[in-house]
Amino acid sequence: MKDCKPEDEAVLERNKRRLMEKTTHLLGGRSSDPSCFLFSKEELKEATNNYDSKQVFLDDGNFRLYKGFLQGQQVIVKKFTVKNGLESSVLDITISKQMNGNNALKLAGVCLETEIPILVFESFKSSGTLGDRMGNRTPGFEPLPWKHRVNIAFHLACSIAYFRLQLPRLVVHGGLKPSSVLLDEHNVPVLTDFSSSKIISHKEGHDQNNDVYSIGLLILALLTGKEVCDSPPIEKSSKAYYLVDHVKECVMSERLKEIMLDPIVVVGRPLTTEKAKELRDFTLLALECTCDQLLERPRISDVVNRLGDIELAALNNKHC
Repeated sequence: MKDCKPEDEAVLERNKRRLMEKTTHLLGGRSSDPSCFLFSKEELKEATNNYDSKQVFLDDGNFRLYKGFLQGQQVIVKKFTVKNGLESSVLDITISKQMNGNNALKLAGVCLETEIPILVFESFKSSGTLGDRMGNRTPGFEPLPWKHRVNIAFHLACSIAYFRLQLPRLVVHGGLKPSSVLLDEHNVPVLTDFSSSKIISHKEGHDQNNDVYSIGLLILALLTGKEVCDSPPIEKSSKAYYLVDHVKECVMSERLKEIMLDPIVVVGRPLTTEKAKELRDFTLLALECTCDQLLERPRISDVVNRLGDIELAALNNKHC
């Protein structure tokens, strides 16, 4: 990093301290070096052509992802657009570093000279967001075949399981939605944001079932092509409620054929007995994950195992 201006030094030191505090909290009180490769704000301005809107390829409403070119390498620059983004940014940096690219953007460095820290990630070849590739798809993006949809659900569930099993503290993701999940050139999902995450105590461990609920909504989105990203508790007036309620009613009355499937899931292919079972298993798992009773939802490890079985069946089914 180039030497920062004196007026930026206080901001940089404050952000370093906040990053140290958040890292120590995530690690359960154990100290750890929270340092990342540091870039100056001038370097990032240059890398993004002064944050030219033409460089934006994802605008979440809370942050923007810019294509950039830095030190001879293509990068992704993430800049928060909300005024109270300091805590969100620090949390995002802390968890991104721990995830180390596990179905997530891989952190390459940060800029701590700005009031709200800016993140820099390694670039990769993206094929759009998950939201671009299903339902009312963005023009120019290919729809997702059934096998890829099951694979995406499996990988996202694995990422949530990583939170539970590998991170030193329990973490709720809290922001899982198709519009903020990027797909690589092989349609493998890449999480772009952890700023809505919450570090919780073991006494609050049941809160992680909210992420299981979000996985259930994503499964329904992959099944129907309709993006629903409401987090529990779910209001009866919400789109998510009506979709869950519609699917539940169809299942209970054995009218599976009336579920509003995304046409690409079944179009052009015969609905074999094997494919019908995969669709049913996928649907039933989604309903279990979105159960109103929080403690009756399956464990994330069980969700991963069941999605793995469905994925294996889809891979072996020549008619998918």
